[in-house]
Amino acid sequence: MKKYIRNIVFIVASILFYLGWMNGGEMAYGKFIATGIEKFTSSISSIESVEYKYYEKEEKTMLYFQYPDRKNNISLEYCLPIVLLFAWHLALFFDRRITAKFALKLFALNFAIVYFLQLLFPLLLFNISQSKVKSMGLFIGLQIFGFIVFFLIIKDSLIIKNKYLQKLRN
Repeated sequence: MKKYIRNIVFIVASILFYLGWMNGGEMAYGKFIATGIEKFTSSISSIESVEYKYYEKEEKTMLYFQYPDRKNNISLEYCLPIVLLFAWHLALFFDRRITAKFALKLFALNFAIVYFLQLLFPLLLFNISQSKVKSMGLFIGLQIFGFIVFFLIIKDSLIIKNKYLQKLRN
């Protein structure tokens, strides 16, 4: 039973983090993303400002980007895979093959990767109406964060397995 604890924690944490996302976590993370875009992405792009809005009727969070000539928006749903990333890294603290310090290092690296990509994602919105390539990139990008988190989980699993096998050999 001990070897299944991490998996059980991952499943339960995924459900709990998703419920947290639906009950205010999306708004908190939305403000975090909006602040990051305002500070970082707007300094390297033509985004002049970022506005965060929550619509109670639709229960939807939107980010609005002010460009010099127009305003574009995007739903914050593209950030939802962060829930799986948080659940995965919480579960890693229950993996006896690694230390908590190593689990924390994996979390810091993976979160930095996903957060950085989420900050850069709004750059696809610039001139979107005039570019079919960017419009296709936006559609793919809305789906890609789930795959990125999935591959980060696989990467972590392989690193942990390799580290554990090396420890057994020595």
